Amino acid sequence: MREIERNRLSARLLRLEFTKETINRTLSSFQADLETFASASRTIDRLEREKPEQTILLAILRGLIAAVLGGWLATVG
Repeated sequence: MREIERNRLSARLLRLEFTKETINRTLSSFQADLETFASASRTIDRLEREKPEQTILLAILRGLIAAVLGGWLATVG
């Protein structure tokens, strides 16, 4: 992996709020495993965290939809 690719991966890990020590350890692991930039990028994509606000809103929305459909089925059936 070239230095510019290491910098790009490092920047992505920084956006995920990793510490400098964790970033260096992760990049060293990628280097030791002889991973390409593409495979390292895919690994980082899997590490990306979801925003908790989105998860909560999605759960509330699904619950509301289930309640409305359940009420409608109870009145129709």
